[in-house]
Amino acid sequence: MKDSQPSLSRRRRDLYHVGNCTTTTIPLDLIIEILSLLPAKSLLQFQSVSKLWFSTIRSKTFVDSFLTRSKNRPRLLFTFYLKNSWEKFLFSAPEYDDDKSSSVLARYDMTISDLDEICGSVNGFVCFRSVVSSKPVCNNKITVYNPTTRQIMKLPDVTSGRRYVDALIAYDTVEDPYKVLCVKMFDRKTQQQQEHFVCTVSSSQKQEWRKIENTTGGSYKCVLLGHICIDGALYYRIDQSRIVRFDVRAEKIEIIKTPKESHVSVAYDSALIDYNGKLGRLVGSCANNLVTLWVLEDVEKQEWSSMTHAVPYQCGSIHRDRVLVVCEAGIHAGVTMMFRLPFRVCYYDLNKKNIREVEIRGMEDGDLRRVHGFSVLTGYTGHIENISFL
Repeated sequence: MKDSQPSLSRRRRDLYHVGNCTTTTIPLDLIIEILSLLPAKSLLQFQSVSKLWFSTIRSKTFVDSFLTRSKNRPRLLFTFYLKNSWEKFLFSAPEYDDDKSSSVLARYDMTISDLDEICGSVNGFVCFRSVVSSKPVCNNKITVYNPTTRQIMKLPDVTSGRRYVDALIAYDTVEDPYKVLCVKMFDRKTQQQQEHFVCTVSSSQKQEWRKIENTTGGSYKCVLLGHICIDGALYYRIDQSRIVRFDVRAEKIEIIKTPKESHVSVAYDSALIDYNGKLGRLVGSCANNLVTLWVLEDVEKQEWSSMTHAVPYQCGSIHRDRVLVVCEAGIHAGVTMMFRLPFRVCYYDLNKKNIREVEIRGMEDGDLRRVHGFSVLTGYTGHIENISFL
């Protein structure tokens, strides 16, 4: 029996005759299929075609479908920090794939002003922080950006006194909201313990910071580079032996201890990764070119497994912060710093045991650098496009 549902290639538009005019309508399911093939920039432009297209593109079903496809096309996110200005330029470029391309083209996304540093990203939303100091009070301005839609969400200022403040963005996979965790660090002079606050990022409700009372674990005075959100939990390092786990939905804090064998000195690199839905800690040694992947197999029991790989010597010839390690779970969520032209990153595949160096083009314009005085280019892995509006 033939399928009664016509295929995409066989579908035809319905014709309606009104007077001497002929109008056409396209079935909604066909419109959705066509829109699903378009890039984010085109989708944002086509919102103005009609109310139907606007509601379709903004619908949660369509946004979630686009986000799922975007996760299969991750990008590297780059920020240019200017020497004599608070302005920063955001660029992005395609991440690692299996082809033999020796270069990729970076795309300009947006310019950001009056913000100090990037605090990470999740699902395409990027969190920035800046400090406005007026002794003895320091106000921390925290802002969430979506480079795809250009939406900007300013959160309430955080007053920290003398204490250092860090902010991390996370996502609740069950109830769907985005939240920012703000940490006021331990102050050794005043013996003030660290405090945790959380704010739900939404334009439909009042923005306010809620203090988390149910924290466990000892004090800490900094959040180390490298954090990741996995299945509704945010993980970040506080020292070589402890990792904080923040349950985004329950808004609870707990400390996870790492195996003694994974404790490393400053001569080593360490990054947190999503390893097939589990927390992974990637530890690399510059001295012997070894990479060890520690995987948290059981969160409650805090049980870890490990595997060690030898990295080819060629990777050592490149600045160690520009080596991105690739495994079946994707590129590790590291940070890469590039100071010299041309900008290059080196990918090492743990499974195939091969390396590939890729040049990032599109950010090396000499006139642009002379005018703005770029001092540091920072790259972040795992960035994706998201057409969602908060």
